[in-house]
Amino acid sequence: MKDRKILVPLDGSPLSAKTIKSLISLKENISIPLTLLHILDVSMISYRGFAELTFNEIEERAREEARQFIAEQKELFEAAGMKVETIVKEGHVRETICELADSGEFDLLVVGKHTDGELRNLLFDQITTYIIRHVECPLLIV
Repeated sequence: MKDRKILVPLDGSPLSAKTIKSLISLKENISIPLTLLHILDVSMISYRGFAELTFNEIEERAREEARQFIAEQKELFEAAGMKVETIVKEGHVRETICELADSGEFDLLVVGKHTDGELRNLLFDQITTYIIRHVECPLLIV
């Protein structure tokens, strides 16, 4: 996996933490810098009952939390001696991951996938399953 530009979407889930651990354990065999991606889906923020000004403040707070999250993930990789770049994008998670992975900018997309059984996959792994079915970029599942 040397000399490949690698995209790694992260979301703060236990699966995301597992993906980070897997990549750190493979650090001698992968290209750096990795590009860490976090997607903020502002359409998922509920705004009923909030004034527009208050809602704008909530959105900005969500953006700041997204930037803080990806900075914390970057620190985990850097503590392991790995160089990483970060991207925070707004959009629908599944579609945005596929669009960015297929943009031609990346050679490999790394995602985690639960292996605990069909029910767990159905409940917790819908994004990864969507990506597997729709992305054209080469994919590494950890």
